[in-house]
Amino acid sequence: MSRLKRSLLALGLLALATPALSQRIVEWTEQQGELGLGYPVPTPVDTALPFDGFRSYAGLASRHQDLMNGSDRIHGEIIGQTREGRDIRAYRLAAPGRTTPEGLARDAILYVGGVHAREWQSPEVVTGLMERFVAGTGDRSITDFVAEHVGIVVVPVTNIDGFVHTQANPSRNWLDVDFRFPDFWPRDGRMRRKNLRDNDGDFFTAFDLLNGVDINRNNPPFWPGPPETGEPDDLTWRGPSPLSEPENQALTRALDLVGADRLRFYADMHSYTQQWFSVRTGNERTNAIQGRLFQTLSNHHAGLPGNVVYVDTPGGIDTGIGTTSEYFAHTYQIPSATWEIEPGQQAGVQYGGFGNNSHDGFILPESEIRRVRENLAETMLVAAYHMAGPPHVVAAEVTDVASQAVVWSAHWTDAGPEGRDRIQQSLTPLVPGREYELRVAFSKPMRWRENGEIVPFPGRSSGSINTLRWLERDGEILDVDFGPDEWLDEPGGAPDGFHRYRDDAFRTRFTIADTAANRALIEAGGETSGAFALTVLASDLTGSLPDSDPSSPVTWSDGAWVGYDSHTGSVDFGGVDRSFSLEVSVVNEAPVPYAVRAAHSAMWIDPARAGEGWVIEILPNGQALGYWFTYDEEGEPRWLIGQGPIVENQIFFEELLAPVGGRFGPDFDPDDVELVPAGSARMVFTGCDSGWIDYRAFGQTQRLPLERLTRTLGLSCNEFGPPPSDLALQSGSWYDPEHAGEGYIVQRLNNGQVLVMWFSYDPDGNQFWMLAQAESEADQVDIPDVLAARGGRFGRAFDPADVELYDWGELQMDLGCESGSASYESIIDAFGSGGFDLIRLTSLAGLECD
Repeated sequence: MSRLKRSLLALGLLALATPALSQRIVEWTEQQGELGLGYPVPTPVDTALPFDGFRSYAGLASRHQDLMNGSDRIHGEIIGQTREGRDIRAYRLAAPGRTTPEGLARDAILYVGGVHAREWQSPEVVTGLMERFVAGTGDRSITDFVAEHVGIVVVPVTNIDGFVHTQANPSRNWLDVDFRFPDFWPRDGRMRRKNLRDNDGDFFTAFDLLNGVDINRNNPPFWPGPPETGEPDDLTWRGPSPLSEPENQALTRALDLVGADRLRFYADMHSYTQQWFSVRTGNERTNAIQGRLFQTLSNHHAGLPGNVVYVDTPGGIDTGIGTTSEYFAHTYQIPSATWEIEPGQQAGVQYGGFGNNSHDGFILPESEIRRVRENLAETMLVAAYHMAGPPHVVAAEVTDVASQAVVWSAHWTDAGPEGRDRIQQSLTPLVPGREYELRVAFSKPMRWRENGEIVPFPGRSSGSINTLRWLERDGEILDVDFGPDEWLDEPGGAPDGFHRYRDDAFRTRFTIADTAANRALIEAGGETSGAFALTVLASDLTGSLPDSDPSSPVTWSDGAWVGYDSHTGSVDFGGVDRSFSLEVSVVNEAPVPYAVRAAHSAMWIDPARAGEGWVIEILPNGQALGYWFTYDEEGEPRWLIGQGPIVENQIFFEELLAPVGGRFGPDFDPDDVELVPAGSARMVFTGCDSGWIDYRAFGQTQRLPLERLTRTLGLSCNEFGPPPSDLALQSGSWYDPEHAGEGYIVQRLNNGQVLVMWFSYDPDGNQFWMLAQAESEADQVDIPDVLAARGGRFGRAFDPADVELYDWGELQMDLGCESGSASYESIIDAFGSGGFDLIRLTSLAGLECD
């Protein structure tokens, strides 16, 4: 039957059907009238890009796919089909991987849009979050923090059939058809609320225009809810059984993208009335956490352009009407709400509309959607930041200002999902009257900037940017003169850069007052020194106070925070951190600790990570060269190089480089080698044989202890003088100028052996390194057993049990003081055999050739 015949038949049926004699097709218009808006009637546009208007479903769907294909932070899956067979898609918004940078499981948040077909702003807002998430990639602030700690799952359009139907009829409605509510409520067409169950989707076939199920009434545990008439014609008909609709069933599968046990917050985006219909369960802790969350989000959104205020309207405890938010709140014990977005209670009147029909509240003017979309995307991101958990102090450090030496350092290191270990290293006690610099780092970005300046986060007071810190023992506070705090927004780590995210660390200078009262307090225990707790209080962007006991990571279980400790004993609030202590002395014996010296030229390892390590060369010019032999994320060899200044007991490798692209052997071309920036590192030495390294590379940040593995011939920690033989002068880096981009590191050891690291590539152009050691007390070195390695994983995934050392071949070297040669023969056919003419690249401090 043609559309025209169907339309005529429908109109004829209307004229003959007694109960429906008053049914009329009425259109929204800009002009004054029964359905006069007072502003232009929005019309969907087939475009994927955001603009000052509404996109069609095809445009939105194209935008979702474009965002996914253009970013490694968006992953999409089909989670079901509508009654009309359209794919319902969910998207996971997160950085690659499944764990946080600390190695913990990421938590999850679920945002759902387009449950009610007529509420066009809902899919736009959820899509806006996807756009905001991608646009913020690399900000090293709130976006990157959320991406690396939370998996946000979004279902941009749930009721796709109904949504497409409304967009096909952007102004037409049936009027005078609702037998339960006043007859001025328009239905079907632009005002369709339900899905298309028992409905053919044709606006002009009137016999089924009231059919469909309200997806937001089709959910346990409160299905069927308080029925109006319980008839399928009802505007809010709940369906024949709970979760009877494919759209609802799809939402239950959305969490497969992240793991249902990780869910911490759910919101279903609707319009209108500008509020949260939050769900309250019998768990009062959940209700309290939820109340604080929505107050935080209300304040934040009111602080954005437009100053739009949202209010929380909690439901009754353990009551409901069958909404999706009730299902997720009670199933997963999390804060959950139906999020009603603009317009507010005045509906279209607040935009200059006539207000002739209350349903104009579902029709946001095109001129407002960009602001609504962008502002709500920001606030939705803030909800993820907040529910990712409270901050905690991760590290602190004190530097002697005069010498720039590190004198004290402390940090929390991961000990598995259940805990953290506290590591404190006091290199020398602090003394009154000497100027120091304190740096404290947190687990998340703590401050907000506009035009480069620290300002209160939108919606927060001016006092929210204050930080308190003091030194105390047994409730008594040491008199310390602290300078102003400087929050750090440049990379690089301690002492001048942020830890992992912009403004997650601050530094301040301080001096312990040299007074009789302070000396008496220091000596109160009968000794010349004493330990004082470093006490810090600073709220994060949304006002959460630090976890007072970082030894137990904060998690979520049974509707509340677990391990979120307060110094006062209250739950879910946090408080001051006093987990680190500083040694303060009245005796100024050694204000500066052990400095870097020539004898630090050696191989260094973390004993718990056998199979990787560093070769350090202390150069004559106050610089150091470092080679890091390790593995990539797939277990293949990886090596990095860095050069940087020596500052007292520290070495700064401000840029670590990964040489890539070369090919082993005769196919090597130095023009193929590219030095790719990979991160940065800093070494701090606590003595001649120990220290630690802080690195940030390939998305990871970690501190590892270091121990000396080798001792270089001619370099002693305690003795100075000429080298014992000319062989000692051969230690350093060597290369063939025709093969710039690969080479050897030679260490003549004080036990009569020689250690050689060969940094190169495999025949396919991948990084490759080899290790060789042999007895040799002559210029000619014969090494019959050259080893290669594989199996380890980079960073936190490293397990020494995974490392496999295997035979590669043999190597011969003949070295003088400035030049030499090398030849090799591999037992692996792809590497073959060959040789190099070598020249010296570096000389070690204390072992320079004449």
